[in-house]
Amino acid sequence: MTALQVIEVLGGSSQVQIYSYVSKIFASLSNPLRDQRSEVRVAAARTLGACLGQVPMSDRNARNPWLNFLFEEQKRNYQMNSVEGFHGALLISQELLQHGGMYMQSHFAQACDMALKLKDHRDPAVHRAAIALLPVLARYSPQEFTRAGSGGSESMLGRACNYLITLSRASDRDRATAFLALGSIAQYCSTEFRSFLEPTTRAIRDALIQRAKMRIPPAEADETVAAVLQTIATLATAMGPALTRYMRDILDLMFTAGLSQALCDSLLVLEREVGQLQPAIQGRLLDMVSIILVGVPFRPTQQSLDDLEQRMGAMSMHYAAGANGHRANAGAATNGNGAGAGGGRDTYTVPAGDSTSLVVRAASSIPVTVDTL
Repeated sequence: MTALQVIEVLGGSSQVQIYSYVSKIFASLSNPLRDQRSEVRVAAARTLGACLGQVPMSDRNARNPWLNFLFEEQKRNYQMNSVEGFHGALLISQELLQHGGMYMQSHFAQACDMALKLKDHRDPAVHRAAIALLPVLARYSPQEFTRAGSGGSESMLGRACNYLITLSRASDRDRATAFLALGSIAQYCSTEFRSFLEPTTRAIRDALIQRAKMRIPPAEADETVAAVLQTIATLATAMGPALTRYMRDILDLMFTAGLSQALCDSLLVLEREVGQLQPAIQGRLLDMVSIILVGVPFRPTQQSLDDLEQRMGAMSMHYAAGANGHRANAGAATNGNGAGAGGGRDTYTVPAGDSTSLVVRAASSIPVTVDTL
């Protein structure tokens, strides 16, 4: 295991020193790629990818024999008909697709068939490796991935998306993996993915609703929610304004998971890629920050109401977006002791430059429940 990690680091940073050893490294990886321990197989695949990256793309005389050797190794692993063999074959295929240039073009259909056959395998490592291979295939050749099969049969895109959408609803264990794969496929096949946008967003909405019903504390780490938020951001990047009509219900549900860096990152992408959502995003962020800090939704400053509260001796808590981001006394400019004409009434301000800085700083450890919202 340690030797694999060392070779991986060398392969990623020292082309001159390791290039002459590549053929020996490839031959020595045969056993680790079918090792009984899945972590060893994964480490061997990473090492394989690092070394493949050191082989010049232009040197076909040196490159093709090694690629042929690895492809034959992948076939031998698959024909072992074992968990170790299946997992190793999937890992080799992924590295060949990512680092083998056009070599896998003639073997693309075989890689697709292998991923589809092993996607429901009982072993978790094989099952997840097959799912992870689907977006790699979409990235490698979007045209082949979206092309219908012979006789009008369903395309690889259709089979993959229908399977992943079903998996995201049926399996708690694989929900995060399924959503991330769907987002990646949408990124590489954005035009053809439009027909799957509605069922994908419906699955996202149902996952967020299910989490809200479970009343999981917002501060608690949740792999599924993080994957859902990342998928929403990826869909926004891939689909742009076409996503607007599907975000009406999802936007409110995104906030039920609590404020986190993952939520803020997703909202930033949504605001940039889907401009129509900007007012709604900013309004909900103000409400949530206001609830966390003072326990009530945001209420814009209203001068007449402020004057009435002042005469009644009530404390007014407002947010003035676009100010300096610090707690400031409303009457500090009128006298030197900090008690101005407003009778010492405080005004809280939110920085206009970065809508996420205060959110991330103040909210991650304070639970905000569905009932509160």
